[in-house]
Amino acid sequence: MQISKIASSLGQSATLKLNELASTLKKQGKDIIHLGGGEPEFDIPEKAAQESLKKINSKRVIYTPTGGVSELKEKICQYTFENYGVKVSPANIVVSSGAKQAIYNFLLCAVNPGDEVVFPAPYWVSYTEMVKLVYGQPIPVKPSKGLLCSFEEIESHITSNTKAIMLNTPNNPSGLIYGAEFIEKIVALCEERNIFLLMDDIYNKLVFDGFSVPSAFSFSKKSIDESNIVSVNGVSKTFSMTGFRIGWSVSSKTMASAMTKVQGQITSCPSDLSQAASVGALTEGDAFTKRMIKDLEDKRNALVDELLKIKKIKLEKPQGTFYSFADFSAYNKNSSQLSSELIEKIGVVTVPGSEFGMEGHLRISFCGKKEDIIRGVKKIREYLDGN
Repeated sequence: MQISKIASSLGQSATLKLNELASTLKKQGKDIIHLGGGEPEFDIPEKAAQESLKKINSKRVIYTPTGGVSELKEKICQYTFENYGVKVSPANIVVSSGAKQAIYNFLLCAVNPGDEVVFPAPYWVSYTEMVKLVYGQPIPVKPSKGLLCSFEEIESHITSNTKAIMLNTPNNPSGLIYGAEFIEKIVALCEERNIFLLMDDIYNKLVFDGFSVPSAFSFSKKSIDESNIVSVNGVSKTFSMTGFRIGWSVSSKTMASAMTKVQGQITSCPSDLSQAASVGALTEGDAFTKRMIKDLEDKRNALVDELLKIKKIKLEKPQGTFYSFADFSAYNKNSSQLSSELIEKIGVVTVPGSEFGMEGHLRISFCGKKEDIIRGVKKIREYLDGN
C-alpha cells in the first residue's frame, strides 16, 4: 500500500516541526529558549473571552452556516471598511478555520493543474506546498539584493501560465513592508493581465515606527465584485487568538461563492465558539491591537539591539510582524545545519532560512518573553563569536 504522489511530495511544516521538537526537549528537562515561534505571548481580548464564556454558558455550540455566522460577517465588513476603505457585503466574506484555510480555499478555486502561482521570496513556508496540493506550479522570485523583490523582478516571472500572484506584507519571515508604489504596480499588472492577486494580510495591523500597509483595493480600478483581488486576514496574529482558528477572505461574490462551496466539502463550517470569540475581538478592535503593538515594538527593539552585537550578521530592521530574518551566512551558509546546531549545542530554537526560500538566514521571533529573547540571542552570540 502506497500513499499518493502528492502527499509524498510535500514537506513537513518546519515551524510546526520545530514547535514539537522544542516541546519534547522541554519535557525532557532541557533548558530550551524558543525563538522560532509564530504565536504572541499576549492574553486574548477581554471581549473575546466574554463572548466565549457567553457561548459556552448557552450550552448550544452547533454547526453554523458554511461561510460564517452573520454577526461575524457584519463585523468583518465593518473592519474591512475601516482598514481598507472599501465597502463590502456579507456575500463577499467567507469565514474559515484559520487564514491558512482561506488561502487554500482560494487556490482550490483559482488554480488549475499546471497553472503558475508567483510569489516573492522570502515566503511563508506553506505557500509552495499549498500550491503543489492543487497541482499548481509554485514560482518563487528571489530578490537580487536585500529581502524585498522589485516590481520588475516579479513582472519578469509572469508568463501566459501565471494564474495568481500571492503577496504577504508585512512579510513573514522578514518583517518588511512592500510600499505603495510596488503594490500599485502589482495591482495594475494583475488587472491588465487578468491575474488573481492574493493579499495575505494576516500581519497588516502589526506595524511599527509609524509605518502602515497600503491596501491593494485602494489601487484597483474595479468594483469589489469585478475585482481579481482576494484579501485574507484573521484574528490569530492581530488579536493573539491563534488557537481559535478563525480567518476570513474578502473577494468578489463569485469567488466567495466558490470558496464557500469548497469549504463546505472540507470542513463544513468554522467553529461556532471561535466565531463568537472573534465577534468579541473585532468589537474590542484597535484598543487591544495598539497595546500589543507597543509590547511587540519594545521586544523588537530589544531583539535588534542584541542581534547587532553579533559580529558578522546582516540585518534589516523589521517594520512589522514579530519576526526578524538575519543573514548568518558568514558563519554558516547552510541554515538548516546552523539551526540544528543552535538547538543541540545551546538550546535555542530558530527557523532555517532555507524553509522560506532564502538560504543562509535564520528567522528569529520576538513574540515571546523579552527576557528569553535577550538571553537567547546572547547565547547565540556567545556561541558564534566566542565571547
